[in-house]
Amino acid sequence: MSNAVSSLIFACRNVNKTENGEIGRAPVAAAQSINVLNQISKYNKVIAKGTDAAVSVFDNLAQKSKVVDYTVKGVKWATKNVNPLICVSGGVKVLMSDDKTTVAVKEVAALSTMFAGEAVAKKLLPKLIAKLPVGSKAGAIINGLLFVGASIASYSAGEKLGTGLAKEVKTNWAKEPQKINQMA
Repeated sequence: MSNAVSSLIFACRNVNKTENGEIGRAPVAAAQSINVLNQISKYNKVIAKGTDAAVSVFDNLAQKSKVVDYTVKGVKWATKNVNPLICVSGGVKVLMSDDKTTVAVKEVAALSTMFAGEAVAKKLLPKLIAKLPVGSKAGAIINGLLFVGASIASYSAGEKLGTGLAKEVKTNWAKEPQKINQMA
């Protein structure tokens, strides 16, 4: 349920996360930035002509260079597959952490609840926005803001849940060797 507002906010947040050490978020930020241009180009003919011209240039270059061809294909894939990129970034975060168990549990919980919250928002927000006495542009802005809010709130709730679950997992794993020794 991407629109220019939500894509812009998500792109900015992911640029910030990248700058603060989550390098796995860099491709996500790039894909969302391109999505911002794609969304804006639907409403602005000047930007649409510019993005069409840029795409045309890269498509022409892609015919002459395999590297450019694969890059263009990769960028197109990334803009359509932001959520899988977010999952991969979570994996990168786990691999780069010192406490892989805690980070893995937190990331799985946070991303799971985020995707669930976004699914609920995708279903409910259009119905809610349709009931508001606003025009389509204001509705799109409200929809984008509420969608981002649902996503962030869901992620935060999942992260908090994951923190508690990670403590339980580590506590239970610490007890397992004792159980094994007692059985022997």
